[in-house]
Amino acid sequence: MKVLCASDSPTWQLLLQRSVEALGHEPTLASDGDEAWDRILTDEEIDACITDRQMPGLSGDELVARIRTELGNRYVYTVLLTAQDSSEEVIDGMEGGADDYLIKPLDQVALATRLIAAERVTGLHRTIAEQQEEIERLYGKLKDAFKRFVPESVAEQIITRSDEGVRLGGVSRTATVMFTDLRGFTQFSEHQEPEKVIDVVNRYLGEMSEAILNEEGTIVAYMGDGIMAVFGAPIEQEDHADRALRAARAMLDTHLPRFGEWMKEQGYGEGFRMGIGLNSGGVVSGNVGSEKRLEYTALGDTTNTAARLEGMTKGTAHQLYCSETTREMLQDPPPDLVFVDEVDIRGRDQPLGVWSLDGD
Repeated sequence: MKVLCASDSPTWQLLLQRSVEALGHEPTLASDGDEAWDRILTDEEIDACITDRQMPGLSGDELVARIRTELGNRYVYTVLLTAQDSSEEVIDGMEGGADDYLIKPLDQVALATRLIAAERVTGLHRTIAEQQEEIERLYGKLKDAFKRFVPESVAEQIITRSDEGVRLGGVSRTATVMFTDLRGFTQFSEHQEPEKVIDVVNRYLGEMSEAILNEEGTIVAYMGDGIMAVFGAPIEQEDHADRALRAARAMLDTHLPRFGEWMKEQGYGEGFRMGIGLNSGGVVSGNVGSEKRLEYTALGDTTNTAARLEGMTKGTAHQLYCSETTREMLQDPPPDLVFVDEVDIRGRDQPLGVWSLDGD
């Protein structure tokens, strides 16, 4: 262990140097507090500092205070060397941040015990720092994994709220559920090489995921060429319906045409149409599965109806069906949201009003 010995007395510097060497450690010397501070800043191998309390310039107390407040995660074990053998003097020094003290004249056994403690304490702090770095690395990897499915701000909230661990179960949320599907892709994939099929699917899902994540939606699942997403869960959003509709518009106006252009450039054809179903209401948002494998989902009639609305766009002139309940929850309804019809939904007693974007 490298030990800094700070004293304005050449005699005490020499005595500390020889005593530290005799105990099997490496001494380095400083003739005042300012020099000691400079050595600590420039030599990160210094683990302990024995300093005279009274020195010209930066005093021992001031040196200890800097060590405690300005070194960040680095820990240097500090021992104050004093000629004042009084309880008040000792308490005063310890309250200032020192780890221990030595009374002049120097006792070799007392010095040995201080350096043993210094090795243990600095070793512990070094282990804690390494563990903290590992925790931060794993935290970053976890957040990166979450960011594949939810926006960074949502990922941050999910992780910081998970103080009791990830568990089975869910909570009730009012949210908007989105289902999307690529029209005609099954027939396309039957006549293509597997590598081309995967290439097309990944490009399509990447485009649509961008639209969802831009509005801070949560991607619940990829289902072949389809997506299930939810807005307003697991993190509550008052404008979940608006976010979902904006994401749907971006898919149809920006991302699907861009995907079609990419298809042409690759020589894969003219691209595809798609179907989108939006429905708002109560969902049970949480983790399902087993203790060994969990999946996040949003369950309930709201989800089932959104899936059925997406399927009902097949064979129509519309690529988007937005339920009456979603329209009612919009905080800022767009002027081009137009009524389509009332439709019967399997599992529901009453017909449901369906809306779409004008020109869709």
